[in-house]
Amino acid sequence: MRVTIFLSAVAILLIFISFTNSEPSFNGSAPGCAGSSCHVSEAGIVSAEVLDNLQVRITVSGSTSKVAGELVDGGGNVVAVINSTSSNPFILTAPSAGTYTVNAGFKSPSFKWGTTSAIINVSGIDEELIGSNPNTFELYSNYPNPFNPSTKIRYAIPQTSFTVLKVYDITGTEVMTLVNEERPAGIYEVNFDAVDLASGTYIYQLQAGNYSEAKKMILLR
Repeated sequence: MRVTIFLSAVAILLIFISFTNSEPSFNGSAPGCAGSSCHVSEAGIVSAEVLDNLQVRITVSGSTSKVAGELVDGGGNVVAVINSTSSNPFILTAPSAGTYTVNAGFKSPSFKWGTTSAIINVSGIDEELIGSNPNTFELYSNYPNPFNPSTKIRYAIPQTSFTVLKVYDITGTEVMTLVNEERPAGIYEVNFDAVDLASGTYIYQLQAGNYSEAKKMILLR
């Protein structure tokens, strides 16, 4: 009996150590950061780019140490994790297509973690180049609007630019990253699938070079 109790105590201690040694102090199968030793949450330090083959390239800004991160599916389950890596950006692979939350963080210069989202399908982001040689930057109204559960968002960039297209809820919380990479000049169309989101008003924002514009759309179930 004493041996059993001792081994159980050791097992609990080992689990505790494995959790608190995580770079962003993630708690195993529980998504995000929690507990007395948790890092401070900070918006805008995590970005994600969807690649082919269900991969997500994650970048954590502001770190002078190793980083770590996890993918969380729509049901709140951690499906992929890197507990500590010197690579920044680093890659996590999802088990299937879907909408995922990305949590990532670091220890130095201070304990911080952040979150963003990524939409993954079989071939990566569902984006198509539908035109060339536009004269100006422009973010078009999505269509249809209202929509359920998907809509298309078009944007134009007249020159090669690092392009970011994100979706926020009405409170300003980022819910999805649709585009986050350099794009050549052209008119693009992105399919936004909100199957895992609640009804309501959402804001989509385009940033390309010095250009920035945002518009509203309504998810109506």
